[in-house]
Amino acid sequence: MVSLVCPEEVKEEETNWLYSPYVPRGKLTLCAAYPGVGKTYLLCYMAACVTTGKSFFNIVPFSNEKENVVYLTAEDGIGDTIKKRMRQCGADMKHVFVVTENKTQLLFDSPEIEMFIQQTNPALMIFDPFQAYIGSDVDMNAPNKTNERVGHIVDLAEKYGVAVVLICHFNKNQKGDAITRVLGSTDIMGKCRSYIALGNVPDEEDIKFMSHEKSSLERKGRTVLFEIDPDNGGIVYKGENSLSMDDYTAIRSKKRASNAPALEEAKKFIINQMPEGRRMAKEIKNLAEANKISEMSLRRAREELGIITRKTKTFPPESVWILPGHTEDESEPIQERLCL
Repeated sequence: MVSLVCPEEVKEEETNWLYSPYVPRGKLTLCAAYPGVGKTYLLCYMAACVTTGKSFFNIVPFSNEKENVVYLTAEDGIGDTIKKRMRQCGADMKHVFVVTENKTQLLFDSPEIEMFIQQTNPALMIFDPFQAYIGSDVDMNAPNKTNERVGHIVDLAEKYGVAVVLICHFNKNQKGDAITRVLGSTDIMGKCRSYIALGNVPDEEDIKFMSHEKSSLERKGRTVLFEIDPDNGGIVYKGENSLSMDDYTAIRSKKRASNAPALEEAKKFIINQMPEGRRMAKEIKNLAEANKISEMSLRRAREELGIITRKTKTFPPESVWILPGHTEDESEPIQERLCL
């Protein structure tokens, strides 16, 4: 039987934070980005901070106490990726727990998930990517089907006070705002109390940003800038600002629009310099420099044209650019085709 109560009778509770205001304990946090940006690296760094009691990005202190982390991944190898990155980030491996066998059989509602929490009492539990733990039998865009499985991990997070981070990819069309780019039903976003997005800073691709796109429990945090440096602690804090992911997307789009004429000019230049569909790369680069075509425009033009790069069989070998549709039999020595 369902009954009503007056809020006066309900005990008011303070939010318990793992990393304020980005990652609350007892709740779900979503972390999303395009492939290759550094989601896994960032979460390995977060895990390292939890296992050592160190502060995260040196801006929000942890409790000093070493706590446990459960890292469940259905994509990356434990030995060649997760452990390696954890070590680079300085993690205390005695406080990290992973699954090495039958990883793909686990789902959010698998009894093993609660058993792992009971066995290790983790402060942080990571699902990478979370779609793998919903199951292939469930349509990611069907709210009524995803709610049940995601709801199970919501209940476990609250029951045991563990901070759960769900890692996911953005959709491929790169359209929409930071919320609608997330793969799957928007109901999943609704179950997450916090959402952080990662991306590359325009014109500074080595610098990444972590923007706080949603916060249901506290005022949104500032955007953190960082660099991935395996030889210097894994993740290096580079500062912060107030730009959102949508702000960075707008900046990137504006730069692309302003660079469009230069890009088209570079594409025409490459085609004109390759009447036979192929030419030595160094010759094109030298001619481009003489014609005041920037290295960036030349590189982007080459990518958009789908230029194929091959090495000559001369000594020392040299690079040759080939237009799509002009490749020949691989068995033919390239130096003969080029009349070298």
